[in-house]
Amino acid sequence: MKRIILAFLLLFGFSFNSWALPSDFERLFPILTKPSIEKEISPKTTEELKKLFKNSDKELPRVFVKKLPADFAQKGNKKLYSKILTALILRENEQILNERILFLLLKDKADKGQPWTAQEQAYFDYLVNKYDAIVLKTTPTKINDLFMKIDEIPPSLAIAQSALDTDFGKKNSESPFGQMGWLDNQTYAPIKYDNLSDAVRAYVLEMNATPNYDDWRRARDRHFHQQTPRASLYMTQGLRTYRPEDTAYTEKVKRLMTDNPFIFKMDEINLTK
Repeated sequence: MKRIILAFLLLFGFSFNSWALPSDFERLFPILTKPSIEKEISPKTTEELKKLFKNSDKELPRVFVKKLPADFAQKGNKKLYSKILTALILRENEQILNERILFLLLKDKADKGQPWTAQEQAYFDYLVNKYDAIVLKTTPTKINDLFMKIDEIPPSLAIAQSALDTDFGKKNSESPFGQMGWLDNQTYAPIKYDNLSDAVRAYVLEMNATPNYDDWRRARDRHFHQQTPRASLYMTQGLRTYRPEDTAYTEKVKRLMTDNPFIFKMDEINLTK
């Protein structure tokens, strides 16, 4: 189609430079960066949640839970919590995939020695800042770093890490991934989040952006994209820095996965269109 349009313009005396066609980046940018309008919910009872996720073993509804109901500790179960978390992870993965598409378009132009437009440069700078690649000095090394960072999080891994800290949502719901931070100059404790979606978003960004997880991201690149069976099981070795004070942390995550094999099926499930 582009060749036909270009031939038409040349036939009628237009030069490509003076009547430039929009690039793939320019066409896709407003679509892939459009803010999400999907609502989050805070069900009052676990029974409401069960109805929402009923018959969702092959495809998850676009139900994004902001807060678990008060009775979840008594009436919730492992599979329901896994589905709730998977929906939130997959929503973040959708945004990451959009970012990756735009990033790969920039990478393709750079690989061909083509200059970026002002809009493309601004978006690249945004990605560098978001994924903390700013410490690297040259554009090629920043590109290589971003290539490893702008990528999906396997839901099974997130479920296992969260299940270990929360007993599948039955405790510590304000800190679903046990992320630690300095609350003041003297107190180093689990970070508490106002809602589950904020916690998931912070977790995803931490796994993709923090230098501590370079080994984990290399393992992801090696196993997840090669479609290694139960890839996240092999990726647990890159989690040594997630809880450095607990030398058995990676083994605990791995054991939880093997004890609850249904978790791996979450990597094969999708959100409804």
